Amino acid sequence: MDMGFLKIFDAIIGILGLYLIFIGIKSSRAGIVDPMIITVEEQQRCKDIQGLSSYLMPKTTIFGVFCVIFGIQGGLNDLGIVKFPYVVNVGFLVLFLVVWGVFSFVIRKAKKTYLGGM
Repeated sequence: MDMGFLKIFDAIIGILGLYLIFIGIKSSRAGIVDPMIITVEEQQRCKDIQGLSSYLMPKTTIFGVFCVIFGIQGGLNDLGIVKFPYVVNVGFLVLFLVVWGVFSFVIRKAKKTYLGGM
């Protein structure tokens, strides 16, 4: 795999993390849910948008923090600034997949709880 692609991937993950932190905090304070997380059509079925926001948006912020950490670690490694051992890189990759899986589960649970199914 081309290392340039990995640098771009690391940057995208980091930028996504910053965006998720921003929308998580902003939406949580406003009591809304960003349409990037739950579509407008799905939100229209929600009877307790405030509750959905309170449940989901802080978790979105936490996932964003993890994305920033993963993006920084990968970027430092791929740029050669810090050469992490192979086991650390694999550990970060596995941890990223676990955190992503947990966040996906949280979204599914929120949809079942607040939107009545999925």
